Amino acid sequence: MDIFPTRKDVDWEEFESGNVVIVMNKDLSSLEEKIANFVGAPKTVKRPLDEMNSKLWLLMDGKMTVKQIVLEMDRIFAEKIAPSNERVNRSIADFVNLGLVKLDRLGVEGESE
Repeated sequence: MDIFPTRKDVDWEEFESGNVVIVMNKDLSSLEEKIANFVGAPKTVKRPLDEMNSKLWLLMDGKMTVKQIVLEMDRIFAEKIAPSNERVNRSIADFVNLGLVKLDRLGVEGESE
């Protein structure tokens, strides 16, 4: 079965370098939120991604299957990402566990490939 990783609706920025920074809301308790308000602490955290995870983030737009993404990452990064299948799948799982990516059986066009 084909699985299409798709970014969830989170704030993120892509820089000229191609690197991505994801902006995440902090999960604060009510007490922590009061303290953060009092001291003026930010309620978001910026999570910069390295070169490979930035490219992976950009590829997870719901148009490509995991298999297609693995092949593309292997083409781009070659030996740097070997073994590509394991590394890409682990990174996708990390994004899912962080609540940043969902896995769909249908691509964004609504058709399985």
